[in-house]
Amino acid sequence: MNFRRFYFIVCSVLSVFMFCIGVLMLVYINVTDVYGSESDTNNQGDGGIVERMLDPFRTTEMNSINVLLLGGEQSGGLTDTMMVVNFNPKTAQINVLSIPRDAQIRLNNRTAKINEIYQNGGGEFATERLSEILQTDIDYYIHVGLPAFREIIDVLGGVVYDVPVDMYYRDPLQNLTINIQAGEQQHFDGEKAEKFMRFRQYRGGRSNEYYDGSDLKRIEAQQSFIEELIRQKANMYYITRINELLDVIFNRVETNLSMSEVLKMTINADEISAQNANFFVLPGRTVEQELSYFIIDRKETMEIVDEHFVIETVEIEEPVEEPVEE
Repeated sequence: MNFRRFYFIVCSVLSVFMFCIGVLMLVYINVTDVYGSESDTNNQGDGGIVERMLDPFRTTEMNSINVLLLGGEQSGGLTDTMMVVNFNPKTAQINVLSIPRDAQIRLNNRTAKINEIYQNGGGEFATERLSEILQTDIDYYIHVGLPAFREIIDVLGGVVYDVPVDMYYRDPLQNLTINIQAGEQQHFDGEKAEKFMRFRQYRGGRSNEYYDGSDLKRIEAQQSFIEELIRQKANMYYITRINELLDVIFNRVETNLSMSEVLKMTINADEISAQNANFFVLPGRTVEQELSYFIIDRKETMEIVDEHFVIETVEIEEPVEEPVEE
């Protein structure tokens, strides 16, 4: 198992969770007076710091957003994770499209794999190229390195997950042993979650309905984990951990998405849930040429994109509080 493949997990979890972080932060700001007590007359006189902060965002129209999630070694440039996340601020609907890293594209007048585009031009170039391939607007990107995943899971107190099948893999060269037994309601700390998300194949070519050595099967497992993560952690209890989470995430990502833009997208914070998240895998098939490639099914891809990943303008009804009388 190539060590770089571990990076596949990072965005798999953070793809949706980055939005949850923004949601929790907004709620946290609104329910906790971090700059003073409720009796602080200086804040009350002009509507409060929160109101001043959100004033620029008070609008009746807002666009949905597409964000490209990338995971890999920033120094090397190759990405082993690529996802497009669409978020609708009116309905709090989240759509996630996982893109196999071996998807075949044309790059600099040659045949290449899609995981090379970040290496050839960075995040801005990657969003432009993916916009062309998917024929939709992608304005933002987030590139995530290795350390955040374990820390996020541990800060959140772990995740309880049902493991459907025994998972065993050993690679002495990496000093890696994955040994997770099948069973329900298992508690995953950061290390165990990492191993689960990293697992792709058994030694000796053995396979089953859950794992056959392909990235597609691993994507299915990772998306299942994401859904469970959102279901368990996107709630008010974890507001108290928001500062720790922000320290972990924003110190380890490269992005052109600002905090103000995240906050703009989280007006309907209480609507975020696993039930509002849809997961898709880029349609296509794997072929063996000089290298192994994933050939994109353009027709089926456009059907998914047209229904779930087109930018649209929505009307938001945001209540405006009456000014506080002195």
